[in-house]
Amino acid sequence: MKVALIGYSACGRSTLYRAAARGLAKGDVTAVPVPDDRFDRIVAQVKPKKQTPATVILHDDLDPIQGVGKAFSLKLTDAAKKAEILLHVVRGFESPVVAYHDDVDPLRDQEAVDVELVLTDLQIVENRLERLRKSPTIKVSGSPDYLEHDLFERIRQPLEDGTPIRAMELSEDDQTVVRNYQFLSAKPMVVAFNVSEADATNPPEKLRKRMEELAKRDTPAFVVCATIEEEIAQLDPADQPEFLESLGLTEPASAKVIRAVYSAMGLITFFTAGENETKAWPLRRGSNALKAAATIHNDIAKGFIRAEVVHYEDYDAHGSLEAAYAAGKMVLEGKEHVINDGDLLHIRNKS
Repeated sequence: MKVALIGYSACGRSTLYRAAARGLAKGDVTAVPVPDDRFDRIVAQVKPKKQTPATVILHDDLDPIQGVGKAFSLKLTDAAKKAEILLHVVRGFESPVVAYHDDVDPLRDQEAVDVELVLTDLQIVENRLERLRKSPTIKVSGSPDYLEHDLFERIRQPLEDGTPIRAMELSEDDQTVVRNYQFLSAKPMVVAFNVSEADATNPPEKLRKRMEELAKRDTPAFVVCATIEEEIAQLDPADQPEFLESLGLTEPASAKVIRAVYSAMGLITFFTAGENETKAWPLRRGSNALKAAATIHNDIAKGFIRAEVVHYEDYDAHGSLEAAYAAGKMVLEGKEHVINDGDLLHIRNKS
């Protein structure tokens, strides 16, 4: 689950990267645990020999975007195409070291990057349409070239109007074609407005409105103060709650960003709770029990018999798996049962 951090020079991208990595960063690529209180409570109760949280892989190795109105470098574009999701860090704080412009305008910067993503995809669409028009099968109804031409003609106008592909209503077949081209504006995106400490606790009205607008386009957006977030990450865990309370926060904003990234990728979490290892497993939302079994191990999926399922709320209410089982809260489900976020599973299989 590759997460590419993008942003203009001096936006604080690397600072947020280090903060989100919570002291784990060793270089510019780091596996970052997804904060999850449910997993923490399960681990505290089970006390396993090994605990394995769900993770996302943060990449802070992309070229910075050089300036508003400038096209992305080929190196940046190629690297971003390989990511599953983009985390756009936007400067919203005063800084004397900004090469491309002096004034702070996070709304302009956020919109400019969105426009560039759309223009990059529009160029691909137009080039592809030009080649398709020369195809001998373009008028053969149902042929691959006919279907692709139809799709690209449908998405061209919205792209010209500035609409990213991720905000378009496309069928599953359309989505399959889109994925083949690795369109940048089709990728899920999370926006982090990197602001001053004061604005982090009380964002300006214009930022609030922009975040609401982005949310309506399925683009989660947050305000963070990356320098404060990095300070929090460097504190001893026992000292963090008091420091957070002094800032009027209940948790680091970077934790919200990581959870938003995870959710924006269409992922939920199920758990396996064992004394040897307790693990949080990422799973595509809407997946069934057989897919969950395959996530654990292909051999378990091949020998699948039934899934023992306990909803997290029932586990939490009774305090342990044993107590939840005793209270009749375990349900046996078949292969097609859709897994809910937070379910605790044990797969019965032919070993």
